[in-house]
Amino acid sequence: MAQLERFIIAGQPGILRPLLDILERDPETAVHSVARNAQSDPERLVVSLDPVRAAAMAAALGSLIILEPDELLDI
Repeated sequence: MAQLERFIIAGQPGILRPLLDILERDPETAVHSVARNAQSDPERLVVSLDPVRAAAMAAALGSLIILEPDELLDI
């Protein structure tokens, strides 16, 4: 099994809703948190997955999602 890394995925609920369903059923992925809007639709996900899969997801979904590493901010 590959080393998992944490990522933030943001996008429109129409894209994130089915993506969340897929990620929750995937035994090689961990969904850590889901930020939802007032209508309970997902707007932002924090997940752990293989970085190669994350890159493939970002390439496949292009501008439909924002996918970035979940990193601490220096404030």
